[in-house]
Amino acid sequence: MGIKIANSAVVNATQSLGETPHKDFQDRLMRYRTSIAVFRTMVSSGILTEADYAKSCDILAKKYGLSLCSIFR
Repeated sequence: MGIKIANSAVVNATQSLGETPHKDFQDRLMRYRTSIAVFRTMVSSGILTEADYAKSCDILAKKYGLSLCSIFR
């Protein structure tokens, strides 16, 4: 009687060799900051209000996995 060995993970449970958690965070942060720059331009143009900008920042932080109290916000 042998022992069955099988992969029960639905997706790859390990990260690829070229990807590091630090690199992933930098990518998410860059995308967040780029999006925020667009919204900041809209505020200075009068398209968005400061309240709308603040809501946008919160939504984008959640989207990109940043803490709402992050120093990078």
